Amino acid sequence: MRIEGILPVAKPQAMTSHDVVAILRRLTGVKRIGHSGTLDPMATGVLPIYIGKATRVIEYASAPGDPAAKAYRCRMRLGLETDTQDVWGAQVAAYEGPLPDEAAVRGALLSFEGEILQTPPMYSAVKVGGRKLYELARKGEAAAAGAVKSRKVYINNITVIEYDAEAGEALFDVVCGKGVYVRTICADAGRLLGCGAAMSGLERTKSDGFLLADCVPLEALREAGGVDAALLRPIDAPLSWMPRVDLAGADAARFCNGLPCEAGGEGTVRAYEGGSGRFLGIATAGGGALRPEKVFYSEGAEAK
Repeated sequence: MRIEGILPVAKPQAMTSHDVVAILRRLTGVKRIGHSGTLDPMATGVLPIYIGKATRVIEYASAPGDPAAKAYRCRMRLGLETDTQDVWGAQVAAYEGPLPDEAAVRGALLSFEGEILQTPPMYSAVKVGGRKLYELARKGEAAAAGAVKSRKVYINNITVIEYDAEAGEALFDVVCGKGVYVRTICADAGRLLGCGAAMSGLERTKSDGFLLADCVPLEALREAGGVDAALLRPIDAPLSWMPRVDLAGADAARFCNGLPCEAGGEGTVRAYEGGSGRFLGIATAGGGALRPEKVFYSEGAEAK
């Protein structure tokens, strides 16, 4: 059976997202594999892996501007600053005075809710002049950091779960839009509190509509020596944010051949074959017409 679809994987610590993709390529024998959003090597949690033609929906995996596209559980340590904004980087500053109380920590973190300007960390995959920031940082080209522009991101809500004043560690949940760096929230909160802070743990709990409970541990896949097709989610699983349009007869056939057809609706929609319910593809609707953007099936046969 051909391995094709979406596999929500629970990424372990000390492994890059690219490492997970490489392992899945070996386990499935499929080269066409990708993911919709990098997790830091020391972070764990939800990493949806798109296999085969499922890679074609990665750009549609979450609604544009969705303020709750991602969710994380983060642990933050107060009293230090590092070059990577997490405890695995080189320490650049330490704080010797008394640490703030819970009310101050809670207030600092909650101040980041809503639309904010956030500057991506130097150790990140953001590109400046065609080069990734972490590559520049590793070569000591810190001057390039001045070229990093702050950008608008949206944090839907932050929930402080606990704060250990003696250890100087806080545990909190973040629900946010795409593009948010949680370790930067920690570093910015530390500066706001005047004592410095760094991320000491991160787990992604939601991505592309998948939760931790939906994920398969990577180690279980490695032990099995392969991927059971029954574990795969359908290609259209992350597209529920799109309105659905059902096509029948000649309209379904025209769509499968990449031709416009008559249909209602506005904006980006997901198209299905009436009766069978087969997912046909993604289209742009407007003015009474449906124009195919991504077709997954040719008339009478699967698309390449």
